[in-house]
Amino acid sequence: MSHEKWLVSGLSIVIIIILTLTAAFTWSVGWETLAIATLLFFLFYPLAWLAWKGYKFWCLSIMQLTTFTQVLTEGEQNLRFKKQHKDNLLLELQREIGVLANKDSERNIKNQTVEALLSHILDAWSVPICLFDHHLQLTYRNNAMNELLQQPMLIGTGADDLGFHLDGSNFHHPIYDDKWQCQTIRYAHKSKAHWLFTAIDISQLLNENQSIIQNNLIRVLAHEIRNSLTPMSSMTDTLLCSEVLNEAQTRKVLSRIRQRSDRLMTFIEQYSQLSQLPPAQPKWFDFSEVLVEAKAMVSENCRVQFQGNNQCYGDANQVAQVLINILKNSHEACTESNCQVNIKIYSVKKEQVVEITDNGPGFANLDNVLTPFYTTKIHGSGIGLSLCAEIARNHQGKLSVNNISDGGAKISMTWPTSR
Repeated sequence: MSHEKWLVSGLSIVIIIILTLTAAFTWSVGWETLAIATLLFFLFYPLAWLAWKGYKFWCLSIMQLTTFTQVLTEGEQNLRFKKQHKDNLLLELQREIGVLANKDSERNIKNQTVEALLSHILDAWSVPICLFDHHLQLTYRNNAMNELLQQPMLIGTGADDLGFHLDGSNFHHPIYDDKWQCQTIRYAHKSKAHWLFTAIDISQLLNENQSIIQNNLIRVLAHEIRNSLTPMSSMTDTLLCSEVLNEAQTRKVLSRIRQRSDRLMTFIEQYSQLSQLPPAQPKWFDFSEVLVEAKAMVSENCRVQFQGNNQCYGDANQVAQVLINILKNSHEACTESNCQVNIKIYSVKKEQVVEITDNGPGFANLDNVLTPFYTTKIHGSGIGLSLCAEIARNHQGKLSVNNISDGGAKISMTWPTSR
């Protein structure tokens, strides 16, 4: 039963009790039945009027409070609640509602100020941005997005009508090709999914990177070809200047030309391997077996000590290439007759760590050690560690290098054990 029905029932019972007591009292003092009925008839009207007034006063006060709270919920601030008497039981409730109304008004003003400032900043931003609600309808777009699409972007328009396509959790648009870096952020607002789409023009950055890569390639290739062709040309001129070709000298010159050619071909193959690394095909394999194959590629003077779990997650062929390059680098860097390399494998949360240390002198220049084509070795190409870093990235991981305080180098590779 509702509170209103309880109030009506209570008032009716009070009237009935008063009339019953009045009838019993007058009957006990000897009143006639007609007199009692007349008294009850005239007494019923003022009692009913008083009960009705009380009921209306209670309902009116509650209705005013209800209307006031509903108006505040809708965001209106012009309505004011009628001032109550200090003895009214609803006065304290009115005060609390007033305090909540003032706080809500201040909060709305603050939110509107922040929204206006944020909208102004986004409209002045050169990065295209748009928002979609849970119905995939447009709720906001800045000026950059509106100008780029060159079509009306009315609020409430469907994403499909604007050319956007939701693939899983990412939005795609035909106008944003490989020269754009697009990102879709899904967030919850009022327990409903919304999407924020942004696009950054990276064409200039790609062009700059491409120019840097081309310049490095030309510089390195020119350096390597010049280093190989210059002595070849000099030795050929020496032979051509001789009236009679000496067989021993000729064989010596041809042998050196062959060595130079092999060295240049090796460099080209290494560069091709770095620039055309295939995608990794990770799976669990026996690390000790791969380590045995890698050790066979270096000198016997290089001793390798392994600790950890034999099971390793990754592309076995690419991990083997990493081990071969690192073991060769450690062997070439060690000045002592015996080279000691320690390898550890362990897991941190859901990532696998391969840690390799040696007893060499360490890296001469840590800042450039992973830079392609950079090397401090006389006969180095600067590709070995760059290839290792690229293989680590190919496994969704990273490679880091450090020097050990008491001597030696340390290489750590980390990548997730699942995709």
